Amino acid sequence: MQYFKLVVVLLILTVFSANAQQKVKTKLSRKVPKVSLAINGGFGYVLSSANGEGTDFKSSYNTPAGHVFDAKNLGMQQGYGIGVTAKFVVSKNKKLSVTGTTGYNLFYNSQDQGMNRTRWNIINLGAGVEYNFTPKQKESLFIGADLNYNLMFGAWQSNVVYPDGYKSNIYTKFRPASRFGMSVTTGMQFKMNKRADFFVALKGVWVNLIPKQNYYTNEPYSTYMNDSGNSNGIELNGRKEVIYIQVIAGVNLPLRY
Repeated sequence: MQYFKLVVVLLILTVFSANAQQKVKTKLSRKVPKVSLAINGGFGYVLSSANGEGTDFKSSYNTPAGHVFDAKNLGMQQGYGIGVTAKFVVSKNKKLSVTGTTGYNLFYNSQDQGMNRTRWNIINLGAGVEYNFTPKQKESLFIGADLNYNLMFGAWQSNVVYPDGYKSNIYTKFRPASRFGMSVTTGMQFKMNKRADFFVALKGVWVNLIPKQNYYTNEPYSTYMNDSGNSNGIELNGRKEVIYIQVIAGVNLPLRY
C-alpha cells in the first residue's frame, strides 16, 4: 500500500513538473528586436609573433636613415578594449543579422619601472554577420565574423645606441598605420529584462592581415610599425602578425522591434 501511495505521489509530481516546464518554455519565448545596439568591454592577450617584452625593442641610428626600428616583435602582450556593435536582423526566422562595429583597444607593456615599455592603440571599424541559434529563447548561443579596418599607433620607450657607442633611453612614437583584418566571435546571450540582454563572448582578432609594410624616417624619435620583415632596404626580424584573443562581456539594447 505504501508502495502504491509512493507511485501515485511520483506520478502527480511528474505531471506538475511537466506542466511547469511547459509554462517555463512558453515564458522563454520572446520578441526579437529588428535593430539592437551591443556595448561591450573586454580583456585581450596577444598570441602571435607580435607578443614580446619591452626589452625586445632595439633602435639603431645612422646619418642617412636616421632612427631605424628593429625588434623581434612588437612588444605587445595584454590590453583592454571597448566596442559598440549595431545589429540589423535580415532573416525571417530572426537568426541572421548584419553588423557594423567600432571599437578601441589599448595594449600596454612596461618593464624596469617604465624604462622599457610599449603602448599600442588600435581603433577599428568593421562590418560583418552574426548568427543566433535560438534568438527567441532566454539563453542563446551566437557566432559572428567581421572584416575590419584598423588604425594602429603608439609609442615605445627603450635604449638606443649611437654610432659613437653612447647609450640613451628614448621615447619614440609609432606613426599611424592602416591595416585590414578580420575577427571571429562566439558567445552566449542571456535575457535580463525587456530593455536589455547580457552577453559574454570569446573573440579572436587578426589585426594586420593586409598590407604589411616597412619604411624608415629621419624624423627624430619617430618610426613606422614595420611588420613585413625585410623590405625597402631595412633588415628586420621577419613578419610580425598582430593576433589576439579577447574575453568580452556587455549588454545588448533593443532599439526597434
